[in-house]
Amino acid sequence: MELARRTRWIAYSLPVALAAVAALARPAPPGALAAAGAMPERGCALAGEANARGTLDGAPAWYRLEPLLDGTGTLVGRQLTAGRGTARWTAQLSPESFASGPVGGRVLVGDDDGRRSRLRVLDTVRGCWSVVGTEAGVIRSALLTSDAAGVYEHRVDRATRRDLGVFLREIRGSGAPRQVAAGLEADAVHGPTFSTTLLLGDDGQLAVSSCGERACRTRVVNPATGAASPIRETGPAAGVVGAQLVAPEPCEGLPCPMQVIDVASGGATSLGPVMGPAVLAPDGSGAVVLPAENGLRVARPDDPARSAAVPGTRDLAPIARTSTSETGFEGPAGLVAVGPGGSAADPSLVRLLNPATLQLTAGEVLP
Repeated sequence: MELARRTRWIAYSLPVALAAVAALARPAPPGALAAAGAMPERGCALAGEANARGTLDGAPAWYRLEPLLDGTGTLVGRQLTAGRGTARWTAQLSPESFASGPVGGRVLVGDDDGRRSRLRVLDTVRGCWSVVGTEAGVIRSALLTSDAAGVYEHRVDRATRRDLGVFLREIRGSGAPRQVAAGLEADAVHGPTFSTTLLLGDDGQLAVSSCGERACRTRVVNPATGAASPIRETGPAAGVVGAQLVAPEPCEGLPCPMQVIDVASGGATSLGPVMGPAVLAPDGSGAVVLPAENGLRVARPDDPARSAAVPGTRDLAPIARTSTSETGFEGPAGLVAVGPGGSAADPSLVRLLNPATLQLTAGEVLP
């Protein structure tokens, strides 16, 4: 049964959650309230491919999810807030819901009403929704492809919560979604799967981390061929490029050792301890941005003994772009978005890191 808990990963994700709560207590940036409102429930066609990152009139898109609780502390829903520039939109979702992205200014949103799961795309450029599809099974999380032409979705059985695997849905096509990774049964080492996280590499490879109580089973999937390379006993994948997977070792608290794993051989090289999720730089260099105790550092798998500290980043961490991320921020190509505790809950606090030069710039510039 897939449960909404990650017993052994609480310490790993806690800094992000705390940063999000703190950011939500801050007032909105000037000009935001006038543009804020519920996203209109009108459809818009997904015409054309997604805009390249960093070309949306200089205004990056972002989102955050926050829980909605009743008087007893029971989760009754989730509120999605998304924005771009001074525009802000909100939407109330069911308790079993998620968001991911943005990709080309588009945020993928999923929710479930107990009978079916629904996938929609929130377009922050045009200010409207697009319905991607519905499913009788439960879609637990999903990711847009890099061109926003398809969706990778992880499903579980509605009655038993058995893992049904990962499917690729072509948004503009008429064919049925096809399975790209099979569901996993419990085994003696990992036990039942409590959560599954999807991560898409810049080279198109898909990392699927199926996590039990103490460790994850991660598979690197080539969607074009269907070939999957299984890697046992990791933490949730942080990045994948070529024949290398970046993932933490299984750990019960922070700091947690981060490692680069050769997908073919399973051999691992340590990048040292980290204080939260890491991110693979999207510049093709293979560099990894790591949150250390005294701030960010940039390490390269080909020379793990040498890493460079990023000045003035003590409270910052990379913002992950996975199917289970609570917040997301779309930075320009080649740059890594970083925020307090790895959160984009307050986009005015997000910074963009150039892994090659170690320079930081403002993530969101408001007029």
